[in-house]
Amino acid sequence: MIMRRIIRKKKIKFRRKKSNKKFFNKRVKYIKSSVILCINTIILCLSTLTTTKRKAFDEFKPHKVFIEAHRGVNQEKFENTKEAISLAIKYRLDSIETDAWLCKDNILVLIHNGNTKHYYNATYNVMFTEWKKLSMMQTKRGNLSMPKLEDVMKLTKNKIYMNLEIKDPRVNLVFPYIIELIEKYNFFDQISLSSFHHGYYGKVVEYNKNNTYGKNISFGFIYGGGSVSYLYHYHQVNHTINAYWTKLSKHVCDKAHANGMAVLAWFYMGDKEDDEVYKRLFDNGIDILCTNYPLKAKKFRYFYYKKKKLW
Repeated sequence: MIMRRIIRKKKIKFRRKKSNKKFFNKRVKYIKSSVILCINTIILCLSTLTTTKRKAFDEFKPHKVFIEAHRGVNQEKFENTKEAISLAIKYRLDSIETDAWLCKDNILVLIHNGNTKHYYNATYNVMFTEWKKLSMMQTKRGNLSMPKLEDVMKLTKNKIYMNLEIKDPRVNLVFPYIIELIEKYNFFDQISLSSFHHGYYGKVVEYNKNNTYGKNISFGFIYGGGSVSYLYHYHQVNHTINAYWTKLSKHVCDKAHANGMAVLAWFYMGDKEDDEVYKRLFDNGIDILCTNYPLKAKKFRYFYYKKKKLW
């Protein structure tokens, strides 16, 4: 009897220990799962806040000012190269501005001036030089190559808007090659042509009337000095006045809008750009800011509209 009691007591103790151990294990698992759940919740909250903040910072609002990278992100990569344009895509900018010339074998290339002297390690006149020679050059900074417009169209397709400034003055020769690429890559909704050579405007209007695609191309009248008032008589919806930033008073912007035209402000390379300048242009009512400092301008835009509770 005594032995049975002793054995029974031991069994009871063992069961208690076992049940306590099970309870302890369950408690530990519960605590672990609770801690993991808390950590995941915190991470989710932080990621949501970060995503929301990024979305608010990066999202393009159609009724707000476009931020356009002048010749790509030229402060980090050499201007008018695929690398500078790729950065504009990476930074989720609204648009790029780039410059086009037609070389000797009728290939459209991107460079600001018709002479390569100031940009590349060889000196050629683009209009009288074959693409093979141009493609072998390297930029003076970064050892980058000259891009073809076609390659940049492939790079930017459905990723970023393009303001293509046509530098080449040979309107009748150059325009068909530009149209050929726009049609080939269905770039109608992603490109605006602009030029100091306003003869391209007539070509754009003629093309818009006769093209079989049912889509129009917009044109930007680039202007650097004097009065821009003579441009108002065009009355063309979706075309733009692209003027040097000091020329764009509130009166000019209001007048352009009344005539169905948008307003683009541009800067020379090396111009001082700061929040005071940006505020003046935003207050005056510009639609597009073509800037050498697109990240600075993008940050200004975010806080400008946030302050006005429009963002």
